[in-house]
Amino acid sequence: MPDNKRFLLTLTLTSLLWLSTAGAEDKKTSPEPPAAPQTAGALPDPVAVVNGKPISKGAFEAYARMRQAPANQLTVPAVREALTNELVSQELLVQQAEKQKLDQDPQILLELEMARRNVLVGNLLNRVVREQEPSEDDIRKAYQAAIKEMSNKEYKARHILVDAEDKARAVLEKLKGGGDFAELAKTSSTDSSSAEGGDLGWFTLDMMAPPFSEAVAKLEKGKFTPQPVQTEFGWHVILLEDIRDTEPPSLEQLQPQLAQQAQRKVVTDYLAKLRSEAKIDIK
Repeated sequence: MPDNKRFLLTLTLTSLLWLSTAGAEDKKTSPEPPAAPQTAGALPDPVAVVNGKPISKGAFEAYARMRQAPANQLTVPAVREALTNELVSQELLVQQAEKQKLDQDPQILLELEMARRNVLVGNLLNRVVREQEPSEDDIRKAYQAAIKEMSNKEYKARHILVDAEDKARAVLEKLKGGGDFAELAKTSSTDSSSAEGGDLGWFTLDMMAPPFSEAVAKLEKGKFTPQPVQTEFGWHVILLEDIRDTEPPSLEQLQPQLAQQAQRKVVTDYLAKLRSEAKIDIK
């Protein structure tokens, strides 16, 4: 799981890299002994030593994963040099922070503890999710359940929206007397669709407020609501013009969403289990 603080740190260090290393030669306070022979492209261990403190190959690889650098690029000289320079900049800043005893500041210690907790929680939940990865059959069953819940019809309707029930009833009386719905919408409706004669185009029921969609579902094609329909927006008179069947989204289209839902359920169930087994005293 991405960590916003770590991502922000990465961006900061990337900027620092340009400031501290672009166009400049690396400065060394003393000559380094000859490095042990390396296999072509292999990472040395350590990858750098900063004021006597080594930056290990393991730290380099962990940092590269955090930066989402492809593993097969880590031995490319330009990539390795850029990442190493970022780690050197980071180490210099860490050493300076420690010299100023920031690692003993109570507020910073709290932030470090929260960062530690976030890393532990993120890695634990990643492990839990990996161990309970949904099977293809699980996804297929979830897909079938999902499309059953979806509306397989679209509706085309017009409406007239007013701010009071008596105004809506007055509109209904005009319609019952033979008035043209579109013309009445242009002169009476306060909705933005009034210029188009109240035309709402095609929609599914779940796109509308519940009282509105319930009224539409009961209408016959070509009929308008016999009574005003109240929603949070005001009072509606609705004319149903047409209905058509729709194709549900494919399994491939819904698979990412279904996988995320399955992962959320795994985490929710895991937390519920931990809570049921724990002794919790909330003050």
